Amino acid sequence: MEAWLVWLILGIVLYILEIFVPGLIPACFGLGCFAAAITAALDFNFTAQIVVFTAVTFIVFVSIRPVFLKLLSRTRNHVTTNIDRLVGMVGIVTDEVSNLQGWVKLEGEVWNSRSEDGQTLPSGTFVRVVRVEGNKLIVTANGIHQKSN
Repeated sequence: MEAWLVWLILGIVLYILEIFVPGLIPACFGLGCFAAAITAALDFNFTAQIVVFTAVTFIVFVSIRPVFLKLLSRTRNHVTTNIDRLVGMVGIVTDEVSNLQGWVKLEGEVWNSRSEDGQTLPSGTFVRVVRVEGNKLIVTANGIHQKSN
């Protein structure tokens, strides 16, 4: 089998591998293989093919790969959800909230929550949402306590 064909097949295999191994690393090596295939087709010796393969792979890896990774990461940055709107809202404790866990009713929905400062907040206490961690509300006492009926 001719050297250029081996380089070409290896480059194609690396591009197929890129589908399963993200990060553009196999693609960088694949471009090096394609450059080496051209070198082999032009009848350069094996040493020249290795030098071209190494040089092209290195250049692509340090210059082009970071640009493509930056472009690709722009589309995967942060998925915005509506949960961020809860920060600052006032709810009422339905089941005692401690530093570990509790339940707060907010706009008709009951949320898993915990207190920000470790303080135990009894049922009926009004709380303000400070932040959201995953699906848990981090709350602090709002200074108002609901009267029990």
